[in-house]
Amino acid sequence: METGNHTKGRRKLVVPGVLGVLGVLLLLLGMLLLHLVRTVATEAWRFEHGRGPIARHDKPGTDAGQARDSIQSALEGAVGAITPQVAHSDGWYYVVRAEAHWDGEPRPTSTVYRTWSLQARIDRSKYQALADQLAQYWRAHGYNVGPFQNSAGANTGTFLTDERHISATSPDGVLITLEMDTPGVSLEASLDGVQYAGTEVYGENPARPGRGPDFYSQQLMVAPPTADDPYWSHG
Repeated sequence: METGNHTKGRRKLVVPGVLGVLGVLLLLLGMLLLHLVRTVATEAWRFEHGRGPIARHDKPGTDAGQARDSIQSALEGAVGAITPQVAHSDGWYYVVRAEAHWDGEPRPTSTVYRTWSLQARIDRSKYQALADQLAQYWRAHGYNVGPFQNSAGANTGTFLTDERHISATSPDGVLITLEMDTPGVSLEASLDGVQYAGTEVYGENPARPGRGPDFYSQQLMVAPPTADDPYWSHG
């Protein structure tokens, strides 16, 4: 009888002990699974935001706000250098993100563009004078100025072009190009290696309410000029 009582007592002690160990194991397993889920979610977030194992080594790029201001300044300076003054249409910013890494990780940088079009018709005989004015302004402000390119009569494969253009790079890296072609004249400014940021950095396109700057479908189109300028529109 004593032996049986001792056996039952030991069993009563052992069973709770096993359940306790199982409970601890289940708790540890749950914590491990939770940690695994959090780790996977974190790595997925890093991958999608350009902070994965490859993209995390990319350079961060120029601050988007600084890029916006540099492009604005380059365009304002160029338009202000035109004498006599010519009104312009205000094209908005748009962004093209850098091509993803080979493993699909997005890069943290982008190229930001903005194009302004002159509203007055510019006579072909004034193309050289316009290019000379801007080249003089750019050199005076530390830009690296390229040659005046005359592609008039060149065959692009689809049509004969009448384009002339001249480009310059500002001290802070903005590439600005004066493009002169039918039907009008435009100034395109762009900056590579800009930190990819939300659209709120660039604001909202006033010409198209509700449309941000991240639509690559917005082509670099020159608005047809409508105004007649006493000087620039006549030979």
